[in-house]
Amino acid sequence: MITCHQVARYFLTKVNKDAGDLISHLKLQKLVYYAQGLHLAIYGDSLFSEPVAAWQHGPVIPELYDVYKEYGNNPIDCPSNVDFADYDRQTRTLLDEVYSFYGKFSASQLRDMTHEEDPWKKAPLNGVISWQSMRDYFQDWLQQHPDQIKAVSESKQAEIEKRFETLAMEWELAVGGSSFGAEKYSHPAYQEIIAMGSAAIPLLLRELEQRPNHWFEALRTIAGANPIQPSQRGRIKQMAVAWLQWGQENGYQW
Repeated sequence: MITCHQVARYFLTKVNKDAGDLISHLKLQKLVYYAQGLHLAIYGDSLFSEPVAAWQHGPVIPELYDVYKEYGNNPIDCPSNVDFADYDRQTRTLLDEVYSFYGKFSASQLRDMTHEEDPWKKAPLNGVISWQSMRDYFQDWLQQHPDQIKAVSESKQAEIEKRFETLAMEWELAVGGSSFGAEKYSHPAYQEIIAMGSAAIPLLLRELEQRPNHWFEALRTIAGANPIQPSQRGRIKQMAVAWLQWGQENGYQW
C-alpha cells in the first residue's frame, strides 16, 4: 500500500505548466479523494490508509493539508522526489485514469461535485468519511458511468480469468482422465465455463494453445460454430489447431 503523499506527488507529476495545466491545493485534495474512492469501489480495499475528513470545502486528507496548505490557492510545484517504481501497474493505471477524467475540472468544480455526493453529504462536518460510504457510492457511480474508468474492465477481466482457471482446474482434476465425452461435458465446472459466454472464448483458446484438451464442445456451444473438419475429428492437436485458426480469423486475442 502506498501513502496519500505518494498519490499526491504522482498527480503533481502530471502538471504541464506550458499547457496551463496547474494543480492547486484544493484540486489536489479532491483528486486524491477520488482516487481513494474509485480504488475502494474497483478493488475492494483502500489505496492509502490515511483518513479522509468531511471539511467545509469537501473531502480533505488532513495529513496532506498540513503539507500543502502554505500554497493557498497558488499552483503547487512539480515534485522532484517521485520514484515511479513505488507504483505498480494497477495503481498507475488507476491514477492516470482518475487524472484523465477528473483533472479536466477546476478546483471549484471538483469541490462542488463532492458537495453533491453522498460520502461528504452524509458524513458529520469535520468528521471522518468512512471507506464503506465511499465504496458504496463509487460502485454505484461506476455502474452509471461504465466507460469512464477503464480500470474497471481490467478488474472484471482479472476476476473472469481467475474464475475460469479455478473451474478449469476443478474440471481437469475431476474428469480429465475419463474417456467418456458425456461425463466430461456434463460436469458442473464445464457447464459453468459455458455459462460464462463469449468472455470464456479467448481463455479457452489460450488453453488449447498451451495444452490441448477437450474444450471443443464448450467452444462450439458458446461460439455457435464448428471449424473442425471430419478428417480432424478425434485428433486433439488437429482439432485444437482448427479452433485456433478460427479464433485468429475472428479477431480473438489470447
